[in-house]
Amino acid sequence: NVAETQVVLWDRILDRLAGPNPPAILCVDPRETPVARAATVHLAPLPGTNVALMNGILHEIIQHDWVDHEYVERHTVGYDDLVTLVADYPPEHVAGICGVPADRIRTAARLVGNAERLLCTVLQGFYQSNQATAAAVQVNNINLVRGMLGKPGAGVLQMNGQPTAENTRECGADGDLTGFRNWANDSHVQELADLWNVDVDQIPHYAPPTHLMQMLRYAENGTLEFLWVSATNPAVSLPDLPRVRSILSQDRLFLVVQDAFLTETASLADVVLPAALWGEKTGTFTNADRTVHLSEQAVEPPGQARSDLDIFLDYARRMDFRDRDGKA
Repeated sequence: NVAETQVVLWDRILDRLAGPNPPAILCVDPRETPVARAATVHLAPLPGTNVALMNGILHEIIQHDWVDHEYVERHTVGYDDLVTLVADYPPEHVAGICGVPADRIRTAARLVGNAERLLCTVLQGFYQSNQATAAAVQVNNINLVRGMLGKPGAGVLQMNGQPTAENTRECGADGDLTGFRNWANDSHVQELADLWNVDVDQIPHYAPPTHLMQMLRYAENGTLEFLWVSATNPAVSLPDLPRVRSILSQDRLFLVVQDAFLTETASLADVVLPAALWGEKTGTFTNADRTVHLSEQAVEPPGQARSDLDIFLDYARRMDFRDRDGKA
């Protein structure tokens, strides 16, 4: 819902819609948002059925040969497997899964399949939902079969609910190591160890980072007994919420939540650390065009609230963390 989460961008979209040569908009959202009302086509699937819907659109694109075969041949692998997979998802079958009329699926696919330039974006409702990885992959596949990656004015634009969330999605990198360094790149890890003046072995990099759902599995079976949640609300944003809330509520799990608000997750916490909001601290955020912006402190944080960095530094001092020369 760009109208609520990226309001400046939405104003620019409205300007384009009101001007000459307006773009067509396909909105996928179970709700009738301002974006849905302004869209050329609005698809309202049942929550959790995004994969089937994407499969149905891909089925139509391939069925009508709206495919850039030269691009697919040069830049992709596994196209035949994709054709086989989506063959089982004609619009009538998808309509029975998603609750979206078959004709509307065809209309959406025609819009995507005939676009001169295609710009796709998804938000948390998509990539924090059921089968999120598979659904996101199919969005990528739509752009690949249409030859839209690397084409001016086209491609996949990562959108996030907050500008700070953009920081962990830079050019295919993530936020597991500082500055988007790759845990699998020995030179990256060595550079970080040199900067921090610690031994390389102190920086976890022997296997892929433990993702959140795996952390919760560890907490569920008692392997993980301490969890620190900062600036996110998993008791609302994750799939299978009854299970997630049950895990976070366990007596054997010590839960720390660092947030500016008493969120649903904070309500389950053993300790809540009040954090400063963006206007109450100095920092940077990354915009959708990958430019980094300085955000200077405007007001002092209220009460006991402090910036996230100050909280982490204070914790490190109290834990007496030191580098290899013994310096704090």
